[in-house]
Amino acid sequence: MVGLGLLTILVGLLLGACETSRRGTNELTMPEYNTKPTVSNKQIAQTSGEKVDFKVSQSELATAFIHEFGDGTVIDRVMVRKAPAEPNEPAAYYLVGMGLRNGMFRAMALPLLGGGDNTVFLSPAANRYIITGVGCSSCFFNFEGDRIVGTLCEGNPGGGRCDLRREPGNTLFPK
Repeated sequence: MVGLGLLTILVGLLLGACETSRRGTNELTMPEYNTKPTVSNKQIAQTSGEKVDFKVSQSELATAFIHEFGDGTVIDRVMVRKAPAEPNEPAAYYLVGMGLRNGMFRAMALPLLGGGDNTVFLSPAANRYIITGVGCSSCFFNFEGDRIVGTLCEGNPGGGRCDLRREPGNTLFPK
C-alpha cells in the first residue's frame, strides 16, 4: 500500500514537472519570451491633397537614404510622391530620394503604408526600388496603377538608359 502511494506521488510529480515546462499562449506573447525582434513602422508624413507635411525632416531622410545606398550616392532631393491611382482606389504613396553618384543619376523609392487619417508610414519590410541612370540626365519611375513597373529616361541623347532593380526590405530607420 505504501509502495502504491509512493508510486502515485512519483507519477504525479513527473506529470506535474512535464506540465510546468509547457508555455501557455499568453506566455508566448510576453516580451521576455518573444525572441523575434519587432521594428515598428515610422510615420513619415501627413498628406492632404497634393500638400505633404513631413513628420521627419527632409535632411534626416536624405541622410538615411545616403546610408541606405551605402555606395557614395549623395541625395539632394527627398519627396513623397503620390502614385497614379485607378478610379475608386485608395491613393498610394512612395518615399523617394534622388541624387547623384559619380555624375550618374540615382533614385530610390519605398512604398508607404497609409494610416487611414492621411498619415503615411514606412515599414522596414517595404521593398526598395533603385534606379541608376546611364547617359540620362534624370530618370523617372514608371507606374502601372500604384505599382512601379519600369523607368523612363529624360535627356537621352541616344543609348542612355535607366536601370531598375528591386531589393527586399530596407534599413532606413534601424532600431
